[in-house]
Amino acid sequence: MDEDNLNTPEEPEGFGGLTEENPLRKPMTRERIAERAYLISQSDQAGTDEENWLRAERELQEEQEG
Repeated sequence: MDEDNLNTPEEPEGFGGLTEENPLRKPMTRERIAERAYLISQSDQAGTDEENWLRAERELQEEQEG
């Protein structure tokens, strides 16, 4: 039995868990964009559905880079 993997559950690739490149960042997925766009749509600064989606993409991209 491999002792290094005892406490590390296996996740399917692209599952949205921690990435090897940066263990604190999750990959940007359509689901994450949709969730962020929904939150934006519920805020006082909501725009159209398309504006909310584009803003969500932009915010998540900035988080990935920063």
